[in-house]
Amino acid sequence: MLQQTRTADVLQDILAKIGNHHFPVMERTIIALKRACTKDDTKTEEITHIVNRDPGLTLYLLRVCNTKSNSSLRSEITSTSQALMMLGIEQVSLLPAKLPNLDKTLKDPAKHRLLTTFSRAYHAAEQATEWARYRRDMNTDEIFVATQIHFIGEMALAMIYPDKLAEIDRLRRRRQIASEEAQYLVLGFAINQLSYELARKWELPSLALEALKPENAKYPRAYSVMLAVQLARSAAVDWHGGKTQVIQNQIADFLDIPIAEIATANHKLAVDVARQTNFYGVLSAAALLPMLDDPLEEETIQAKNPNEHADICLIPQRDVLTNIIANIENSETKRTLKELIHLTLQGMHDGIGLNRVVFATRNTEKQTMIPYSIKGADNDPVFNRFTIKLRKENLFGRLMQKTQAIVINNKTRSTFWELIPKDFKQLVVTNSFLAMSIFVKGEEIGLFYADRHTVDCQVDDISYRLFKSLCTSAIAAMEQLDSLHLRE
Repeated sequence: MLQQTRTADVLQDILAKIGNHHFPVMERTIIALKRACTKDDTKTEEITHIVNRDPGLTLYLLRVCNTKSNSSLRSEITSTSQALMMLGIEQVSLLPAKLPNLDKTLKDPAKHRLLTTFSRAYHAAEQATEWARYRRDMNTDEIFVATQIHFIGEMALAMIYPDKLAEIDRLRRRRQIASEEAQYLVLGFAINQLSYELARKWELPSLALEALKPENAKYPRAYSVMLAVQLARSAAVDWHGGKTQVIQNQIADFLDIPIAEIATANHKLAVDVARQTNFYGVLSAAALLPMLDDPLEEETIQAKNPNEHADICLIPQRDVLTNIIANIENSETKRTLKELIHLTLQGMHDGIGLNRVVFATRNTEKQTMIPYSIKGADNDPVFNRFTIKLRKENLFGRLMQKTQAIVINNKTRSTFWELIPKDFKQLVVTNSFLAMSIFVKGEEIGLFYADRHTVDCQVDDISYRLFKSLCTSAIAAMEQLDSLHLRE
């Protein structure tokens, strides 16, 4: 096991450094915008296209316009075209003088890293928009913007801590671990958490916020954004690697399109995106593609899960866990059930060192457990569609009868493995996990689930005891709450 670096205060440090500053805009964008705004016959679509290819300018417009429209009489601005209509050509023509110039304000490696992130953000946004057209989405522009916003945490890090992004990349390549785990080891938090905090602070569109919460993968629009982000990031490394193959299959299932057809479409769009954005001056995802007339393009991709094995496992941090339990048990602190659940999940992830943690509740039909909150799986859209079908004969149906806990590991697997639903085994892709049903004063609240992501990182007996102790403290605190309703 590798000791993770605890630098959670980096999150607040970055938020403080970013403050109300704006991301810089490419010089090419400034020139193109000046030229377009001086023409009498320039169409809004042309200016929109200029803006969309510069994520820094897109974010600026959304921040400014949503601040201006922050009243009960106006709806939020969710697309570039809406923002441009709200400001008008005259105000847009004044933007170049107001905005920081990326080429003049940043030096390598920050400049190169930010442009690389811009490239991935635009590629992801174009892919998500194309899939939205497949799905006959009524507002594809909103999907485009929400996808670009997904990258704002990475943009902020690129400007302030490019060395940390490079360290995350090195760790992933050297140790073959999942992206969010590398982020946690280097930063102490997931980059999506930073993106969410910035999007919330800057009052960015609600779909963007929704897509940054892993438990919202159950909603098609948010799920499509998550898939596009993962495709853009993975394809920038290897189009035919295991990770990208898994994502391509997920996209095919989501759109109900044959894998060979959607893979070819995604490849061709990546080439088109590269042609549109060659002025970024960084390696595009399309540069890693084989020839598009390769006969192998027509073959079904056989996906392998790249996270099935890893040589790195998180370890418990007793001081963090002790502080969280003390916080939970502090009867003088007033909190809601939602806040208490999030604090407990933090204790499982940061304190016990469990990679993926979930709190699940019953759906409206009462036959399935669905995620209420997830931590540690930001870059795994399929896992984030976490569901457990409850039947009397399966393990979880039995578990949800009263407060009780179970561990599945090398000691208990032979007894309980056959009781676990097959679709759940396929979802989690690991053979070791923890679960505890939560009842308070006879009322079912939900279920805590946790694992270490891979078959190589088995859940040990010490982690099981810590998990049960944390859940028991949470139950005691729940008994003191004024309300036990989550969806009020």
